[in-house]
Amino acid sequence: MTGQGEEKDPFGSHAGLAAGVAVVGVAVAGLLPTVVEDRVSALWGVGLAVATGVVALLLKRRAVKQDLKAAMKVVAVVFGLRAVAVLVGLLGMISRGLQPVPFIAGFFGVYFALQWIEVSYVMAASKGAAGGDE
Repeated sequence: MTGQGEEKDPFGSHAGLAAGVAVVGVAVAGLLPTVVEDRVSALWGVGLAVATGVVALLLKRRAVKQDLKAAMKVVAVVFGLRAVAVLVGLLGMISRGLQPVPFIAGFFGVYFALQWIEVSYVMAASKGAAGGDE
C-alpha cells in the first residue's frame, strides 16, 4: 500500500523482464543454430533487438512522465529506429554472406517479447500517473 504522495514506478520490474528476455534470446540464438554462420546471424538479430529495446524502454520511461502525446511520439521514433536497425542488419548479413533468416528470427523473436513488455510498462506507468494504482 502506498501513501498519498508516493508513486510506485513499474520501470524496474519491466526492465528486469526485458533483461530476462535478452538472456533467453542470447541463449537460444547461441545454442539453437547448428551452423556457426547462422548462430552469428541470429546473435546479431538478438543484439540489435535488445539494443533498440533498451533505447525504447528508456525513451518511453521519459515520455510517460510527460503525457500521452509524448509517449505516442516515442512509439513512432522507436518504430523508425527499429526499421532502420532491421534494414542495416539485413544488409550487413547479406554483405558478409550470412543467411538473413536467422537474423530475422533472432530479431523478431526478441522484438515481440520486448514490445509486449514496453506496452505493458506504458500502460502501468500511465495508470499509476492517473491515480489508478491501487
